[in-house]
Amino acid sequence: MLRVIAHAGGKQQRLTPFFSQQARHHQFYTPFSQSRSLFGFGSKGDDDSGSSGDNIKDDSSNHDTGGNGNSSSSVPAAVVPSKLKYGDEAPRYPHTLALPLVNRPLFPGVFTSVTVSDPETLEALENMSQVGQSAYLSCFLRKDQSIGVSEGGVLLPTPEVITDPSELYNVGTFAQIHNITRGVSHARANRSIMDSRAMKDQKEKGENPQEDHDGDDEDHETGTVLLLAHRRVDLESVDNIGPPIDVTVSHWKRMADVASNDTIRALSNEIITTIREVAQTNQLFRENLQFFPMRVDANDPFRLADFAASITSAGSAEDLQEVLEEKDAEMRLHKALVLLSREKEVSKLQQEISAKVEEKMSDAQRKYFLNEQLKSIKKELGMERDDKEALIEKYRKQLAEYPAVPDEIMETIDSELEKLSTLEKNSAEFNVTRSYLDWLVGVPWGIETEENFDIRDARMVLDRDHYGLDDVKDTILEFIAVGKLKGTVQGKILCLSGPPGTGKTSIAKSVADSLGRKFYRFSVGGLYDVSEIKGHRRTYVGAMPGKLIQCLKTTGSTNPVVLIDEIDKLGSGMRGDPSSALLEVLDPSQNSTFHDHFLDVPVDISKALFICTANELERIPGPLLDRMEVIRLSGYDFPEKVAIAEQYLVPKSMKENGLMIDPRDTKEEDDNKAEESDKVEGGNDASEGVTPLASFKHAENVPESLSLAKSAIESLVRWYAREAGVRSLAKYIDKITRKLALQIVAEGEGATLTDKSARKSDSWEVNSENLSDYVGKQIFTSDRLYETDPLPNGIIMGLAYTSMGGSALYIETQGIKRGLDADGKPRGGGTLKATGQLGDVMKESSQIAYTVARARLAEQSNGSNDFFDTADIHMHVPEGATPKDGPSAGITMVTSMLSLAMDTPVRNDLAMTGEISLTGKVLPVGGIKEKIMAARRAGIKCVVLPAANQRDFDEIPEYLKEGLEVHYAEDYGKVFDVAFGS
Repeated sequence: MLRVIAHAGGKQQRLTPFFSQQARHHQFYTPFSQSRSLFGFGSKGDDDSGSSGDNIKDDSSNHDTGGNGNSSSSVPAAVVPSKLKYGDEAPRYPHTLALPLVNRPLFPGVFTSVTVSDPETLEALENMSQVGQSAYLSCFLRKDQSIGVSEGGVLLPTPEVITDPSELYNVGTFAQIHNITRGVSHARANRSIMDSRAMKDQKEKGENPQEDHDGDDEDHETGTVLLLAHRRVDLESVDNIGPPIDVTVSHWKRMADVASNDTIRALSNEIITTIREVAQTNQLFRENLQFFPMRVDANDPFRLADFAASITSAGSAEDLQEVLEEKDAEMRLHKALVLLSREKEVSKLQQEISAKVEEKMSDAQRKYFLNEQLKSIKKELGMERDDKEALIEKYRKQLAEYPAVPDEIMETIDSELEKLSTLEKNSAEFNVTRSYLDWLVGVPWGIETEENFDIRDARMVLDRDHYGLDDVKDTILEFIAVGKLKGTVQGKILCLSGPPGTGKTSIAKSVADSLGRKFYRFSVGGLYDVSEIKGHRRTYVGAMPGKLIQCLKTTGSTNPVVLIDEIDKLGSGMRGDPSSALLEVLDPSQNSTFHDHFLDVPVDISKALFICTANELERIPGPLLDRMEVIRLSGYDFPEKVAIAEQYLVPKSMKENGLMIDPRDTKEEDDNKAEESDKVEGGNDASEGVTPLASFKHAENVPESLSLAKSAIESLVRWYAREAGVRSLAKYIDKITRKLALQIVAEGEGATLTDKSARKSDSWEVNSENLSDYVGKQIFTSDRLYETDPLPNGIIMGLAYTSMGGSALYIETQGIKRGLDADGKPRGGGTLKATGQLGDVMKESSQIAYTVARARLAEQSNGSNDFFDTADIHMHVPEGATPKDGPSAGITMVTSMLSLAMDTPVRNDLAMTGEISLTGKVLPVGGIKEKIMAARRAGIKCVVLPAANQRDFDEIPEYLKEGLEVHYAEDYGKVFDVAFGS
């Protein structure tokens, strides 16, 4: 911006550049006096100047004269020095340098400062300014990047450089260079800051600080060029695309005086009125307008339109360019008025937003003061106490309800309460202390739930919800018996291990009900943050205690039943090892003084009963497993699954799907609840083939003949749901009852169902014959891959145990005779290839089995059988998509290889399991009950087990042993005799 100061005599004049935060980029200067008289506002000095009326001149020649202004005004008149040729008196050069502009075009009569970052263009402008008194150039607005930003949103580094003449608009402005000022580039300034930081880091690391000046030559100083626009020009041609850009232009002729008509006068008056309105509502617009010390001639519509367009900020660069290109006076006024109207709407919207904000602030302040006054009045009258006092009294009252708070805890609470009373209520420390006291006082110090010491009632509750699981139930009953004898109950730590769906999680709730304790469950599967167990330090924002403290506060007792689910799936990471944090929780000798990081005081959790669940004990760390009493839950066998389905799953599914109603849910039959439960479990009141639902009644509109036959349940267990648990069986039963509900509703409404959903039998009983209509075709057909007796050579059935239960799998071996080379000698050597997605342990077991088989064959045949020397062995375990691992198939592999080598088959009702050592010893394995169940399911009559597993076999139910021929082997000789005969 340029301030032109004229002395009173008007003889001495000079130009002084200055910049202001309130000023716009473009300032309109003409040789006239202030703008107050035309627009009705100005500085205080204008009011005192004594001038009045509208200083609107009818003589348009005033644009080219010097204009004396009003020398008596307290604000000096801003004029252009008389030595400068202004406007149409400026020279008309046909060839000039071109300077591309961004953001907005330059209007005649406007001073503007343009930043030039291209060094060649800046140097050319400086050289041109030094040659003569006056230097001129042409300014054109860019088309594609009119706001100085590329299509990708990147700021143009050198907007004055173009690559194509079409990037410029054809109409621009002929301007005079008044001043060029050099400045430091942004890149160099930013790099100086980065260099200083880098040197500081190098000093901290003990390194010699070095400056990196690579690329300094690429940085150049920018320049600010002060321009005064004179007239419009047309771009005829671009002679040199530069930089700098040389162009040929044609100057616009002076616009002839336009005869004033009603439309032009109306547009002119509206523009002046709009400027006044905007200035009254927009303080920033009014302040900016005061920097236009001019007197606008309202009789010149061209100048008035240019002035109006130059002071607007709401229009886009394209809208301003349209005003610059317009030659018709009426259209130019109209376009300028559109821009001013947009400015007016923006100012009104801004004023409305400001008013709304002030109104909200005023209301909030008013409410705040009134509330404070009300609190003061109530406090003086004794009607209300201070918030801190009420809070402290609440804590004291809550502590008085506890039977016994430890002295150490009470000292900590008293200290925190005293601290709270001295803190300001709105301080951050107050909220931290309050949160700490909320948790510290919320722990139920000394509160214990009254327990049930009646073994009969406890047994009834346990049997009500779960079938079997005798080991768990006996342990809980022992726990109750000890508590009854001692008169007090201590905590215990149990770990239930078994396949999914065997009732590990659900029985924990039944245990809590049988003991009369509160129940709390949290899962640690995938947990990797120690803070979930031990809590956060109070120094962290949003800190909280761990799950154990949350459990005590939630249950309101110090002796709840706490279920820690999926303990074998604990994670570990950068935030610690939760399994190590659980060592203190699950150690009876340590958890009486459990320290949570948040509370930081000892908490007694030794009276809680901890029940953990796991699928695989091998994944639990040894020190943690050592602290728990492990109860292994084997999978359910066929009779158990049928009983569970009859007594629990079918009634539950019928009730949940609206087919039957349990009258025991009503209050009238609460006293007979135990008797009804025993009736359901006994199953004596039901007919032989139908699920015992004697205590249930059919719902309304449900046929009385609707039932699920026992034969259907047996078929589901045998051919659809063979997993160790009953979760899949429950899903199939739910599928049947849902389809029955659909058929009942559809027939009642007369709706048409698809062939797959429609009822195909006349009866509403689901039995083994129509079971496939509800659950589809059988999933399993037989556990036997080979039905022939005896089996083919090299084929033996083994028994495996997985987290899903027991299964029968075959071991297959084939021999490949070696070919002869050109000399007639066998190619290669004796090798073993094992496939079937075997794990590392099972691969090692196959190598051991291969060695034992070779040794056994040599011993058995006295060296006459050279099968392993002349053939390569390929061993495969079917179902290659299923991963397999473990050493328990060792004796099965040896037997399979010997059967192939001796060309002797094995009976098809024989199965075996056991680990083999390199010397032929048979070592014990796990999962004997599950493996026996798998053998019975496959129709096996003869089983070979390690001798050390005889005690495991003796513990399984008698009905599983019935009809089985069991052999116990200490070394492989016994296995050989059973498989091949002595």
